[in-house]
Amino acid sequence: MRTWLTIILANLFRQRLRNLVTAFGVAIAIGMSFSILSFQKGYENGVRAELDRLGAHLLVVPKGCPYDAASIALHGASWPCYLKSVYLETVRKTPFVACAAPVLMTALYEEKSGEQQVYCGVEKNILQLRRGWRIDGVFPEGTGELLVGSELAKSNGWRLGQKVALPGLKNETGRISGILHPTQGADDFFIYVPIRDAQRYFRHPGELTHILVQLTDPERVKNVVEELRGCDAGLEMTIVPLSHLFQTIQHLIENTRLLLSCVALAALLTAACGVSNTILMAVSERTREIGVLRALGASPDAIFGLIWAETTVLCLVGGLSGLILALGSASLVETWLRQQLPYAPPERLIAPDVVTLLSCLGVCLLLATFAALIPAWRASRLSPAEAIREGAYTA
Repeated sequence: MRTWLTIILANLFRQRLRNLVTAFGVAIAIGMSFSILSFQKGYENGVRAELDRLGAHLLVVPKGCPYDAASIALHGASWPCYLKSVYLETVRKTPFVACAAPVLMTALYEEKSGEQQVYCGVEKNILQLRRGWRIDGVFPEGTGELLVGSELAKSNGWRLGQKVALPGLKNETGRISGILHPTQGADDFFIYVPIRDAQRYFRHPGELTHILVQLTDPERVKNVVEELRGCDAGLEMTIVPLSHLFQTIQHLIENTRLLLSCVALAALLTAACGVSNTILMAVSERTREIGVLRALGASPDAIFGLIWAETTVLCLVGGLSGLILALGSASLVETWLRQQLPYAPPERLIAPDVVTLLSCLGVCLLLATFAALIPAWRASRLSPAEAIREGAYTA
């Protein structure tokens, strides 16, 4: 065993530059495959976590694109149009609606820092949807009271009970009645105020941006959607079932993954051809050596195994290098993806795990086996006498 390993390593080090370039091609293909699989899993988990944090089954928004509305509701931004507050009672009276929480969301930009500050006017019943919230202090119900996200409080040095100037609002102050524990989401950067205060601050009396709806039975989504679309206010509202939204986003992710997988497959096939060509060249250069091994008693199966082992070692070196490269550059790739994607959850977009890692190593072994077939078969079929004679002529 030790003798064979010595032969394998000696042969691989013989043409270092050529083998290094070949291993680099394998590294790119395996690293790309690993990143694609990790991105698909991370993005899907992030979207699911964001929708779960809303705690709602339905999102009622003004007429327009439901996907834009869902993105705004999740991440925070200024809304282009509004709902009338009277629609809230219509939603609450709909059968199978357990809770309908109104929200008036507005984003302001501070002149000095240029940062966006998101305000959400809400009622206390939003706590029925956000059961995972933990609050130091109390939920804001009185005029001028605020509930601030953990990151916002930390960055501004705000404390419980402190009276502060409201960012982006001139001559308006509020008292911090509660600080939200970290949620790992957009809520950590929001300011929550009583909805009547928000309507006064932003001059939208009697208006809402969206309504979060929780059902008594999630299986009744279709019934509630039909009921709301058929009511008098149905023409003024867009009803977005969040489970359907997730399925649509998931479908888009799968289509994107299919496209990227085709690119990765092309890279893997190209890498396999490159490896096969490199090993085939090595076999041609070592024809006489292989003939000597055959003459000394090495069987065709042993020669086949030797060439396969060399190919496998070369591919594993390239594959492991690609995985290390992909893991090391994951944060940079994620930063670039966030700049390109219109809808990116705050969770990690590239979420590597052991299963994905082992799957890529398995693909690497399959690539090695595929690449070794022709060179190994050719080497094992060489006749000892002809191989030595051909090698002598070549020399």
